[in-house]
Amino acid sequence: MNYKIISISEPAPETKIFRMVPQEGAMLKFAPGQFVFLHILENNKSIAKRPYSIASSPDAPHMEFCIKIRHGVCTGKLDKMKAGEVVGVEGPFGAFKYEDQKEAGFVAGGVGVAPFIGMLRYIADKKLRGRFILFYSTRTKNDVLYADELAELSTRNPDIKVVITLTRETPPGWKGECGRLGDEMIKKHAGDPQRMSWWICGPLEMVAAVKTCLVNSGKDQKDIKMEGWG
Repeated sequence: MNYKIISISEPAPETKIFRMVPQEGAMLKFAPGQFVFLHILENNKSIAKRPYSIASSPDAPHMEFCIKIRHGVCTGKLDKMKAGEVVGVEGPFGAFKYEDQKEAGFVAGGVGVAPFIGMLRYIADKKLRGRFILFYSTRTKNDVLYADELAELSTRNPDIKVVITLTRETPPGWKGECGRLGDEMIKKHAGDPQRMSWWICGPLEMVAAVKTCLVNSGKDQKDIKMEGWG
């Protein structure tokens, strides 16, 4: 399907949020957390494609992507695009999806927060009840994506909790956590991790470290979904 870009914002250095709608027909149906391939088009033919997680809720009137601009074949061209231009969308794909679990733990590193924004928007929109916690690790406060929305999620649904940890600084007045996410921080905010289903998305080193923490605590790795890069 061809989608037209309707807005582009830059919430952090080298990171852009794209919102788009289909040129014709209905929105693509997908589950929270899934991904699609975005195609760069030339003369209406695909010349490059890359997978990107969907950051919007399935019920949103647009599709949203939060993308780290790395100046590769695909992101380099996306970086130069403007509202009104068209990309191809293929999908959805992936088993990294939220399926109405009542106790869910989400762990994000950097731009890996994208699929979880979609999941939490869905949970808030549907007013689902349960226990939902997002651990979000970034280097600095300025690297936190969707900061305002993350702060508001618990007011939209009191069963949602967001824990942000900074690994490279402790800003004056900072009320979140600092340091790498580990067993102690998880238990402090989530209690017994064995009771929850878990999703982890971020750099491979972080994904592996958090998985080890959860497995060492007794969590069955079959109930841990992971996506990573690097």
